[in-house]
Amino acid sequence: MASKLERAVAIYRSLGYEESPYENILSLGIGTKEEQAIARDGLKSGEWVQIKQLSENSYGFAPVVDVDLKKLAVFAVRIGVEAKRAVNVIGRGDEIALQAIMDRGENYAIHFISAAESGNRRAWEHSLSVLGMLCLKLLHRMNLPIPESVEYMKDWAAASAVILLGAKKDYLFDESFTLEKEEILGRFIEHIEKGISLNMPGTGPFPDLLFFGVENHLLSKEAAKEYIFDALYIAKRPGDRKAWVELLDKLGCAEKDYIDRAENLIPLLGLGESPLIERFAPVLIENISEELLYPVLISCTSAKVKKTKKMLLNSVLKREKPKSANDFAEWLSLYLQDEDKSIAGLAEKLALSWGLRLEQEESNEELRGLWRECPKLWKVPRFSLGDKTAESLTDMVALLSERKDCVEDLLFEQFLALANQIAYKS
Repeated sequence: MASKLERAVAIYRSLGYEESPYENILSLGIGTKEEQAIARDGLKSGEWVQIKQLSENSYGFAPVVDVDLKKLAVFAVRIGVEAKRAVNVIGRGDEIALQAIMDRGENYAIHFISAAESGNRRAWEHSLSVLGMLCLKLLHRMNLPIPESVEYMKDWAAASAVILLGAKKDYLFDESFTLEKEEILGRFIEHIEKGISLNMPGTGPFPDLLFFGVENHLLSKEAAKEYIFDALYIAKRPGDRKAWVELLDKLGCAEKDYIDRAENLIPLLGLGESPLIERFAPVLIENISEELLYPVLISCTSAKVKKTKKMLLNSVLKREKPKSANDFAEWLSLYLQDEDKSIAGLAEKLALSWGLRLEQEESNEELRGLWRECPKLWKVPRFSLGDKTAESLTDMVALLSERKDCVEDLLFEQFLALANQIAYKS
């Protein structure tokens, strides 16, 4: 008896799909309702390829059935397989596959994009995915809502970087099947806003596209600043935060932009990342109110790099003595105890400038590098059974029974040895 797949393929062949050129198959019929049901049942699941021996010394993928799988995938879409199944059987996007999916309607296209963009089917983190361009064309051609998907946004950024910025094409970018520049620009702002809300990585092409929007007057500089600061606040990776800070510099942010957002930047300073501290801390320390100065300085104590610590102290030295200078004594003492003499020296200079009298705590750290006489070797006592009597064995059992855990120490060894000795003699 023929399998379900074979019966489906038989219907596929009977309708002329295999003999017709690929570009003409959308004009073919899809059979009666009964034939559609049989074909759908055979194509809705299962593998269409298998690994087999291709030659004496090679193995590879070969079709389970002897038909054009590209045509079979389009036929499967047309007879009504689920969108998730369509994602699994369509190998690459093209105009025929695009039209077949569009013919199924808006809901089907939305579910197809959701399924295609649910996995990380891309060669590199920021490259185009296997069905990325097909999803992009579906969304723009049918004017669908942008999905809540970082994977979709990565595809949009990868394609837009090639089309708008002239970035290098990867091997999945097909010149014959791509978005038009006007299509991207038509929904550019909408995609930028979605990317920011989804916390798009700053290490990919997305920040460059945002800057492209400013340069080409697609969005204002002020709007771009808000987007970048929002992205900076929610970024999870140090590399992303560094990239957003660099974009702020590229955009030409003024000191006022940082001062106005001081309270939001304080948590970022507490992360201890040098690019953030070096960019924001000097501006804030030299210009913010005395009320916010202490929280900023405390957050900056997370800095680990000596250069950054010196920069912080030099910035504080540029300020006038605060009214509540004594409140900063505890903060300043952290730098007075620093191992680096130049940092401790700057801290002393600041203490004198502000009229603070702080005593350096004596270091309890032992001196290193001094020769010390080697300790005398320990003379290990010889193993002894003690009194070789039953009473002695009973005493040992009493001691061992008091323990919650079994510890194989000297007492345990003595017990075993003594028990064997008494058993041997008895």
